Amino acid sequence: MNAELLAFGVSALALGIGALVGARHLYPRLELDEDAESSLQLLTAMIAGVLLLTGLGLVLVGLFG
Repeated sequence: MNAELLAFGVSALALGIGALVGARHLYPRLELDEDAESSLQLLTAMIAGVLLLTGLGLVLVGLFG
């Protein structure tokens, strides 16, 4: 078990979840047209997905590697 990998993995997971929650609260307040809002949502989903998958991978490697 590697504590550093677990710490970085949990932080990446927390950042990914935080990005999704923050975006959910921020997007209704923005006054964007439909195309810009959908592009912004897609970009946020991609960034959060990378953070979540990286965090999950680091946690798994930290536990079993």
